[in-house]
Amino acid sequence: MAIRKLCSAPGCEALALPGGSRCPEHLARDRERKAKAARSAEATRWHALYHDPRWRRAAAAFLAAHPLCADCAELGVIEAAREVDHITRHRGDARAFWDRTNWQPLCNRCHSRKTAREIWHGAD
Repeated sequence: MAIRKLCSAPGCEALALPGGSRCPEHLARDRERKAKAARSAEATRWHALYHDPRWRRAAAAFLAAHPLCADCAELGVIEAAREVDHITRHRGDARAFWDRTNWQPLCNRCHSRKTAREIWHGAD
C-alpha cells in the first residue's frame, strides 16, 4: 500500500493523489491557471509588437525622459524605471499600443506585479 501525502498547496489538509503532490481540487486549479496563462495565437501576435525596432527606440526615449518608476514614486520611493507599461491593455490595437498618453515608466517589480494582476485577475 502506497503512503499518501498531504496536498502541497499552502494550508490544504486534503490528501494528494497517489504519486502526486496535489489534491484533486488544487490539481484542477493548477491546470486552469496554466491554461489561462498560456498565450493564445492572438496574444502571440500582440507580443510581436514589442520586438519592432521602432518600439525599442520609442521605449528607450520614453525611459530617458521618465527615468523613475511611477508606482514607486506614488509611495515616495525612488526606483529606476526599466520598462514602459501600457496603463490600459492595448490587446493588439496598434493605435492603443503607440498612444504615448497610455504609457508609464515602471521598475521590473512593479511591472511584473501589474502584469500578473492583469493575467490572473483580469484587472486592467
